[in-house]
Amino acid sequence: MRARHHALRLVLPALALLLVSGCDAGAPDPAGSPATPQAGPPTGPENRSLWTLIGDDGKSLETLADDDPDVTAIRRTVVLHSGAVDDRSSTSVAGSVKSEFAFYGAAFRKSLEAQDYGAKVTALFRDNKLATRQEKVAWYRSTVYRDRRTAKAEMDSVFEFTAGDPGYLKKGGLAVGTPYTEHRTMSLAKQGGTWVITGIRRTPLERPAPAGQTMR
Repeated sequence: MRARHHALRLVLPALALLLVSGCDAGAPDPAGSPATPQAGPPTGPENRSLWTLIGDDGKSLETLADDDPDVTAIRRTVVLHSGAVDDRSSTSVAGSVKSEFAFYGAAFRKSLEAQDYGAKVTALFRDNKLATRQEKVAWYRSTVYRDRRTAKAEMDSVFEFTAGDPGYLKKGGLAVGTPYTEHRTMSLAKQGGTWVITGIRRTPLERPAPAGQTMR
């Protein structure tokens, strides 16, 4: 056996993942969105920007500065959305779901409404007395399409449960006070001059491994 990243990958019930992450697990990428770039961890200071303008073939055209107007707007959408999704409780969930929906494009929003997403999230948090709190986010390499109408943003969101029914948490393999990391790839489009989220892909939740933990 050899040491790996100090994380344990969690295979949680699909409903739990859906309601924690706040997205449609099977939402397709919108037609015309750029292909997802090769994912990689945040780079060091020698690679100051993680944002790239890409062409029709997915190849890099130029690096975009962090203060590029579209990069700034996209980051703002993603950060505010993550805050709405990852900071919620049994008492605030209805309001946070309403805030969450404000960041979605019309088609994605209708897809979630067709699944009765808002009611399911609200019931889950209220019935199981859940509360979550975001700890931090980390950015990965992200791309803006050459026409500056579509983009893909990759990031990690780290959050923890601060409250919850013990039986529910145990059933899902969850624990209060433990940081969980979810990697998200978010498709975005500029609609009416505003960047909105049109789809979300995510990996299973990960949590830190106990001290000395090794994995194959």
